[in-house]
Amino acid sequence: MKNSVFGVIIKVNDLDLCRSFYRDVLNLGEPVIDSSFLVEFQATNGFFIILEKTAARFLEHESSATSWTCRVSSINEVCERFRRHGYKLNMDQWVHEGEIFYRCQDPEKNIFYIFSDEPGKSSLQF
Repeated sequence: MKNSVFGVIIKVNDLDLCRSFYRDVLNLGEPVIDSSFLVEFQATNGFFIILEKTAARFLEHESSATSWTCRVSSINEVCERFRRHGYKLNMDQWVHEGEIFYRCQDPEKNIFYIFSDEPGKSSLQF
């Protein structure tokens, strides 16, 4: 499976708002595909985050069984970008095999987790 490509498809109502969030707040950069119904970011080699516009009125993001994780260079930098762009932080900690993950949500309440290898991350205050 070395040549495989993996990704996550996230269904959203407001594609413009979510595009800005993933590009600017999560710092994924410019999308590799950007249309009026689909936005695709290449997060790393072989992994894509795809936003797909849907007209569904009631998406159950908060109770969704699907979520994804992202390693970041600095939890504090991500937190600062959240604040700078006007997003409220409500990040619960989750420990899995000694690694600390922080539960986050995008503007439409899609769940994702961030984690980092930076020292002192377990003492962060949100």
